[in-house]
Amino acid sequence: MSTSKSTTLTGLLDPVNGRPVRRHPDTGAYFVKASGSAHFWGRVLDAVVFLVGYVILAAIAAVVRESMMNSGSALGYNDGLWLTLYVVLWFVGLLVYGMIWGTVGSVGDAAAGMRSVRIKNGTTAGAWLGGWRAISWSFFPFFVVMLIASAISGGGDDTWDPKFAAIDRRSGIAQGQAPVPDPKVPAAEQAAAADRQHLPNLYGQRPDARP
Repeated sequence: MSTSKSTTLTGLLDPVNGRPVRRHPDTGAYFVKASGSAHFWGRVLDAVVFLVGYVILAAIAAVVRESMMNSGSALGYNDGLWLTLYVVLWFVGLLVYGMIWGTVGSVGDAAAGMRSVRIKNGTTAGAWLGGWRAISWSFFPFFVVMLIASAISGGGDDTWDPKFAAIDRRSGIAQGQAPVPDPKVPAAEQAAAADRQHLPNLYGQRPDARP
């Protein structure tokens, strides 16, 4: 079940970037979501880093196969074996990178100044859950679509998992500064109160009138 935005919004703003301050429901701690653009480019960098690493591993495997073929080994000519190896390297690489992402943070997190945490309490995913979340990158086209949608909307939601968010580690809140009131909140409350006072009488009587 996802965490409702109304349970995390506080009506406060970050003193540095002016973005809305939210609260982890379980702990009460404040946090600010990373901007949509920072989240997008951070995850794009993660994808690039992983792909470069995978290409290096695949190239090493290809060199090993070529060596085996030159030595006359039958395994070097087994196309099915090597195709399976490349697929296994893909998912194992994702799992390992995700385990790093879920514990100490990824390269994209460091570059964008963010960290993927649970909305309810601010904890990281951990090694195993982080690894399995990263395997979702195997659906790369859908992942890119979701990132673009997040960037356009300006949100820092962490991909399609509503239980996680990418928090801004460079925000004033993350640096220990106190949040500031959002001036729009009192104005909206005053406008709503004024609207209630000017509601038309019900059948010519006050709304609380008795027959």
